[in-house]
Amino acid sequence: MKKIVVTAAAVVLPLVFAGPAVSEPTPVEPGPPATVLAEPAATGPLGTAYPIRTGGDMTVTVHPSEAEVAPRAADGSVLVFDVSAEQTAGKPYFLPTLDLRLITTNGDMVYPLTGVPGEYPGGFVEPEQPRSGLVAFELTGEQQPKEIVFATNDDFVQGAWTL
Repeated sequence: MKKIVVTAAAVVLPLVFAGPAVSEPTPVEPGPPATVLAEPAATGPLGTAYPIRTGGDMTVTVHPSEAEVAPRAADGSVLVFDVSAEQTAGKPYFLPTLDLRLITTNGDMVYPLTGVPGEYPGGFVEPEQPRSGLVAFELTGEQQPKEIVFATNDDFVQGAWTL
């Protein structure tokens, strides 16, 4: 009797749990175009305060700065901005860096320089305690600045300051 049960199980179980011998690939549906994914961001001149949502509600403002930073490349020029951020609601939030990028007229995305004297300090942003510092971007000879954006990733822009 035991042999019959084991034999039956050996024959029936593979049939029950077996999938098709060859599965056909599932067609992949194309995603929406990138322009549909990107939500329109608030845009305005330098000095405009924008509400930013990253770990809580914040306000970020970018102003021109008279500070000078030496270029690191032979053909480079550096643009320096004074940036302030304030947590307007919620608990203190650790913000290691501000997610600012400079967009050029030909669409290049330039990330901020690091190690700049007076740069925006990372750390906890406390409610009602604004924090400010410098953010600097280096452009090569042929690049022209268009705007500064706050983007938590390259496709999610929450505010833009026109230059």
